[in-house]
Amino acid sequence: MIIKKTFNESEEIVVSKKELRTFVLDCLEKVRCPISHAQQLADILICSDYRGHYSHGINRLHIYVNDVSTGATSVEGEPILIKQKGATAWVDGNNLLGPVVGNYCMRLAVQKAKEHGIGWVVAKNSNHFGIAGWYAEIAVKHGFVVCY
Repeated sequence: MIIKKTFNESEEIVVSKKELRTFVLDCLEKVRCPISHAQQLADILICSDYRGHYSHGINRLHIYVNDVSTGATSVEGEPILIKQKGATAWVDGNNLLGPVVGNYCMRLAVQKAKEHGIGWVVAKNSNHFGIAGWYAEIAVKHGFVVCY
């Protein structure tokens, strides 16, 4: 991971993914975010930067930290399955961090796709969930999307 500073154009600071992850987890711990939720957010923020989607990476950390510290985003609880039928499901994200809701929905969509050939899951009461490619990659890993 390379983070460029504007102090001197020839200067670059290299931060390992491990150090960056520790920093993100420490920030979220300070605002009492559960470790399982913090880890999910850290994974997607670091992945975003690593893929070059800087608009959805670590530069958004302060927004997430502020939203959690002010109570605009909840950290208590888990997403709840409201209704499901066949290949479809509706989830209440309980105003949790978007990656927590997004990952829950993708796990459910994969489960439904294994059973029905397709999984269609929607959520309400969620927040910014990061790069959409993160969730598509989950489907790819399970063989439900083929990339050519």
